[in-house]
Amino acid sequence: MKGTLEIFAKKIIGENSKLRFRPSYFPFTEPSYEVDVSCFKCGGKGCNLCKQTGWIEVLGSGIVHPNVLRMCGYDPETYSGFAFGVGLERIAMFKYGIPDMRYLYANDIRFLSQFDR
Repeated sequence: MKGTLEIFAKKIIGENSKLRFRPSYFPFTEPSYEVDVSCFKCGGKGCNLCKQTGWIEVLGSGIVHPNVLRMCGYDPETYSGFAFGVGLERIAMFKYGIPDMRYLYANDIRFLSQFDR
């Protein structure tokens, strides 16, 4: 799972980005992780975008809990899997260098018109 997520993040966000996996809790996966990437604005040094931490949370992930597989009719002794979810707003911030997520929700045509459809 971690290798797949590293490849995914580096392809979407950039090869030079650093990843950090933090243990977390999600009700349908065990173990669960939150994945952070180094801040694209400051390069991990700390700024207002990353709240002086150098990291931005981009996705949650984990190994599918055996009880979830059982409830779906699969034998957890035979099958396993992992799940992850990505905040699309954060990916757009990385791709276009948007410094504040609130710009995406302001519905300001001047801001939105700078992007190709």
